[in-house]
Amino acid sequence: MNAWLRHSTIVLLCTLSLCAYGQEKNLFAQYPMHTSLIFNAAVSDCKSPALGFTVSRQGQLGYYANFMIGLGNMHLKTDFHADDNGRLLDGDNAGMMPFYSGKRAYNRFSGTVGLSCRMGIPLFAYVGGGYGYRTETRELLNHKWVEAASGQGHSGIVEAGLIGHIERLTLQAGYTLFIGQQQHLYHEAKVGIGFTFYKK
Repeated sequence: MNAWLRHSTIVLLCTLSLCAYGQEKNLFAQYPMHTSLIFNAAVSDCKSPALGFTVSRQGQLGYYANFMIGLGNMHLKTDFHADDNGRLLDGDNAGMMPFYSGKRAYNRFSGTVGLSCRMGIPLFAYVGGGYGYRTETRELLNHKWVEAASGQGHSGIVEAGLIGHIERLTLQAGYTLFIGQQQHLYHEAKVGIGFTFYKK
């Protein structure tokens, strides 16, 4: 609950900073299409951060695509699986507590697409979904790797947030939810900064 509150507070603060900028009175006026490139960072309890980028095309209505990848060590191959207590679930030593070497790998990447709608200049709301993969693996003393129970594995993703423009400067604040196997959930706050290209 504390982690969820912390992430929500970060998103709320970013949102307020976007909303503080003056809004146009006529929300339904014609608004020309423009393209934005935003560099993102994911904020979560995971020790390994994730970075990525968003490309958006926005007018009165618009669309976007986002890609994120974890920056820590990645090790996708696993030999065994562990339960919530760290005991092995498979292999010859199933049910036993293994000896770990101390090496960990956080595997995380995702791709999402979605739609956006202008709420007012310069503020846009977006919602989207896509695919993600997130696991935590730990190395045993015999150099085999174990997948921890805390991972979501192959996951569906839903996300929502706001994109705001101050002249050509672009700011993004959003919330991402991984829905993994056995409905394991993983929450992230997404923030971003970028540049908007307007046609002259």
